[in-house]
Amino acid sequence: MESINKKRIASFLPYGCVQHFLLAGEHSSRITYSRKADFRTGIILAVFLCLTIFQQTHAQEKDTLALTLKETLSSALTGNPEILLAKLEIQRTTSQLKAAKGALLPYISIDGQYLRNIKRPVFFLPPGEGFGGAGGGSEGTIIEAGFDNSYNISAQANLPLYNRELRTSKRAAETAVEIQEKGLDINKNQIRTQVKQAYYEALLARESLQVLDQSLENAQRNFENIQNQFSQELVPEYDMIRAEVQVENIRPDILQGQNSYEAAVNNLKLLANIPQEIPVSLEESLVEFYENSDPEVILSGYTLEDNPELQQLAVQQNLRKKQIEVQKAAFYPSLSAIGNYAWQAQANNFNFNNYFWVNTSFIGIQLSIPVFQGLTRVRQIEQARIDLYQTNIQEEYQRKSLSIQAQNALNRIQRAQRSLEAQEKNIAQAERGYQIAQVSYNSGVGTLIEVNDAELALTQARLNQLEIIYEYLIALADFNQLTGNETND
Repeated sequence: MESINKKRIASFLPYGCVQHFLLAGEHSSRITYSRKADFRTGIILAVFLCLTIFQQTHAQEKDTLALTLKETLSSALTGNPEILLAKLEIQRTTSQLKAAKGALLPYISIDGQYLRNIKRPVFFLPPGEGFGGAGGGSEGTIIEAGFDNSYNISAQANLPLYNRELRTSKRAAETAVEIQEKGLDINKNQIRTQVKQAYYEALLARESLQVLDQSLENAQRNFENIQNQFSQELVPEYDMIRAEVQVENIRPDILQGQNSYEAAVNNLKLLANIPQEIPVSLEESLVEFYENSDPEVILSGYTLEDNPELQQLAVQQNLRKKQIEVQKAAFYPSLSAIGNYAWQAQANNFNFNNYFWVNTSFIGIQLSIPVFQGLTRVRQIEQARIDLYQTNIQEEYQRKSLSIQAQNALNRIQRAQRSLEAQEKNIAQAERGYQIAQVSYNSGVGTLIEVNDAELALTQARLNQLEIIYEYLIALADFNQLTGNETND
């Protein structure tokens, strides 16, 4: 019986505590009766300690992650796949730039060659030279030269002294790196906006749910009051039924609100690279963001020059111009310093120790002047100019498009501000109307329909206020993205 109780207790303990508990039981069987009472007390304390540790560990696993917008943005920018891909693209173009710079450094190579002469090479001499050999007639003399085995080891060096094409290619590669850096700014700008909008959406879902909870609380309180009045035969049964129906009508809205909040939080976790199984709580509110914004600075004037998309197009225009310069540079001559050092040996056997090695060397300057390349470069220059024209058109269209979008975002901000001013008065009136409707009904002057209508109007007014603040913050985030303020944050 005692062993069964030990196993039953041990089933509720963590694995490490189980072993200590069972070992303690084994030791207890060898302890005298006078010490067993103290020992059992020690076991009880050990069990209590193990359970406390287990509960604390379990609670830590369930800790909720408190998130501010700043922390969410930081998490999103740290491990976002688009950011990582953009950084890899920068590394790739940086490697290409290093390769372009390397073309201006000396080029050194070592070559080795072995030839087995099946038929030895020959020299042709004109007739009458007096050399022995095959022929010897009017056709001239043929002299066989060389050995069966021929070895040649050489080292060459080439250093560009003047090469306009290589230097312009290096400058073009530097511009390509800058383009990718602007691409990274574009990705960051977009991700910041997406995370902000997702955070605002989660706040809207949470605070809308809080408004519905308040509406349910009001309906339940109203139902309890009417129920009490009905028990005293002060109100008809219809009012009690209608109040109960009003309570139940709100519950589906709350369930839908909970689902919306959960979906919004899951989307935020995805953008912020937070595991879905970690519970989070949002530490800010829509009203806080609205009160901390400064629309007067925005409305006073803005510029699109900080927009990363326009900046990238400007750098692309610069790259197109440099690509034209690269093609034109191919018409210029190039000058290089060259050098060669060679070891040669020939023999009819493979006694390498007896070979006679001869070395030769030279240094010099090599001039290369392009004369005619089949109009290939001319056509490539035409293509590069077309690329420049296309980029110019894209930049002009993008600037117009961004200007219109920024103006639309400003209009949305201004409209939301005007709506909020009116909505504050509307909420005050709705709260006052709900209070009057309750007092009138309790006094026997008003009807339950008036109370329900007033409560519905108050709930709708509060939801409308949250929706307007949300639209204001979304428009502000869009405006900051268009003007490049998100990138400069």
